[in-house]
Amino acid sequence: MQYGGRITDDLDREMFQTYGALWLQDRIFIEKDYNFNALSDFPYTIPDFPEIQKYHEYIKTFPEKDSPVIFGLNVSADLTFRLNESQSMINTLIDTMPKEGGGGSGRTKEDEVREKLEQDLIRQLPENFIEQDYKEKLSAMPTPKGLDPQKNIPLNIFLRQEIEQLQTVLNIVRKTMADMVAAIEGTIIMTADLVNAINMVFDFRVPTKWQMQAGAEISWLTPSLSGWIKGLIDRHYQLNSWLTKGSRPISFWLTGFYNPQGFLTAAMQEVTRQHSEQKWSLDAVEPKTEV
Repeated sequence: MQYGGRITDDLDREMFQTYGALWLQDRIFIEKDYNFNALSDFPYTIPDFPEIQKYHEYIKTFPEKDSPVIFGLNVSADLTFRLNESQSMINTLIDTMPKEGGGGSGRTKEDEVREKLEQDLIRQLPENFIEQDYKEKLSAMPTPKGLDPQKNIPLNIFLRQEIEQLQTVLNIVRKTMADMVAAIEGTIIMTADLVNAINMVFDFRVPTKWQMQAGAEISWLTPSLSGWIKGLIDRHYQLNSWLTKGSRPISFWLTGFYNPQGFLTAAMQEVTRQHSEQKWSLDAVEPKTEV
């Protein structure tokens, strides 16, 4: 096994240690016909031939595309890789296409983007969550049975965190849209970020800043702009309905939360507190699904 260059990234180091512990061991030389992954269709063994030509012939029998199983991954990993590869190629083709207005009426790309923003996208944006307003509504929510009203309610804290995260995204989207219109009209400087955002909106894609900040995801990843805007509206509706009704919904859209694992943890915390007299432990509580 050969690894080129220095290992400085934490994830690279973790990967090398994992594969090294699995493959760089004495048993691969002791056991005859040792297979690096018996679950794969192809026998990944270490051959022992007296002639180099035999090694060449053996290498030629390797599959053209390695199965994810050989790397300890699920078969779905290959599907994910192929989809990402295809999407990357499509994005490259879109990026290299001429950016011109349509219709032959002399309208530019910027004119079309401004029209789309002013007549469609900006109008679709949901209202902002006002901090003082949602904090008052959260404090006025009834305390679930069995919980101490003097203590913080886990699911209420979760709702506040989700509202704050969605409002952060909404602020970024609203400001970017306003800046794009102003830059097209010439009232502010057209920056590289705004040029990129205008190009992506023109291609009906989601501007990078709406999904990623400092290399981390801040929202949901959706390839189409219309699908992403719909996701924004639907997520706002779920949180706003939960907040304004004053009582908890009978069902939740888990994937509509920024942190769905946080929702499950908060729910288990509440169940644990409701059984404090029985000395329930949070580590012993597990979610159960009934179909």
